[in-house]
Amino acid sequence: MTTPPIQGDENPNDPNPANSSQTLAAFSGQVQRRLGLEQPSEAEILVRSTLNELGKSVSSGLAQELTISLPPELSAELRAQRPKDDAARSVSKESFVDAVSGHVTSVDADEVERQVEQVLRVLREWLPEDQVDRTLEQLPGDLVALMR
Repeated sequence: MTTPPIQGDENPNDPNPANSSQTLAAFSGQVQRRLGLEQPSEAEILVRSTLNELGKSVSSGLAQELTISLPPELSAELRAQRPKDDAARSVSKESFVDAVSGHVTSVDADEVERQVEQVLRVLREWLPEDQVDRTLEQLPGDLVALMR
């Protein structure tokens, strides 16, 4: 069983599965089942890494909106990734996947892309349709394809 996040955690971006809520466990569990990952911690690290990169790619306004529908730990991490300006940042699928690959166990780019795709699809299911639409509007076409 996982525990709630530790108050005052100095690094909210640390993908430490011991600091997880049940809601985060449910989100990560969906990813774990879809990908057939052996350990819940693998799925959680993948989820956190993917959403951290997403947080760097969308506007701060949209990042704030997305936090309403996400588990608390992911909400805090997503908000923390945004620069002070409100602009979305254009990022290629390759650089997005490469950034995520630095945090996960797989070194195969195609496998990491498949994993990122599943996280984004679970995210799409968790978000209200209007937030999905706004997210898709801010992402480059090759990343949009992963979320569809």
